[in-house]
Amino acid sequence: MGSHLRKVKKQTDKIVNELLSLRESRKSIDDFNMSFLTNFSDVSRLMHFFISKDRNNLFNTAFRQYFVFLVSCWETYFRDLFVYINTKDSESIVKFVEKLKINEDQLDLSIISMPELLSKSFNFQNLNDLELAYNSLWGSNFLDSVCNTKADICGLNGKFITGLSVSSMFDSWHSTIIKVFDIRHKVVHDANYRPELDASFIQRTEALFLLIPQLATYFVAERFSFERMMFSDGKSYAPYIFNVDELTKDCWKVVDGESLAE
Repeated sequence: MGSHLRKVKKQTDKIVNELLSLRESRKSIDDFNMSFLTNFSDVSRLMHFFISKDRNNLFNTAFRQYFVFLVSCWETYFRDLFVYINTKDSESIVKFVEKLKINEDQLDLSIISMPELLSKSFNFQNLNDLELAYNSLWGSNFLDSVCNTKADICGLNGKFITGLSVSSMFDSWHSTIIKVFDIRHKVVHDANYRPELDASFIQRTEALFLLIPQLATYFVAERFSFERMMFSDGKSYAPYIFNVDELTKDCWKVVDGESLAE
């Protein structure tokens, strides 16, 4: 764990400015889940607009960039979730400080909080770093737990369901994430790269990258007793999981941090 986390002991002006910029763009950390859904909706609606048109060069370019957008939504979500958990749960941040033997007296925390500073120690586009960030507070393999554990009850497709899990819907979820991260890396660093156009793969990818963060919110909120977005049929309530089709529609909007149908 050490080699990934030593840089947290150095609080440079560059790191402080980067964290302040992240704070400004995300607004309230309490809205991490709604921010993820809004970000995902923006990029998926753009991609589906091109899908509905003739598949020309613009579509091919959008197809490549979609992988970049999806990974960006993933990275931002897990970074914000990390800051949120360690801001709300004092025991989690104490564990990090003790484990890393951080001397808080050597840090200026008047502007940047410890959770924000710690978040700069991880690359959330890397699965090993993701596990390093969450295993200390989760106590087990975080991503495997999120993807293999069945949700007791939640709302999905406008109804209540039980036993939803990532692994039950995507048996190759882990290899898909690795492949998408690899494609994203090549697209960003090699303008000549052209991934094979595969509509079924992009559909699985966007569904998977939408589902995992939402189930992460479900299980994290359950463990730490955090508030969750709820679905109701007028009698019962359960956390709601949005699907891609819902987020690509124009029939909902964000009002004061809440999703409302028009």
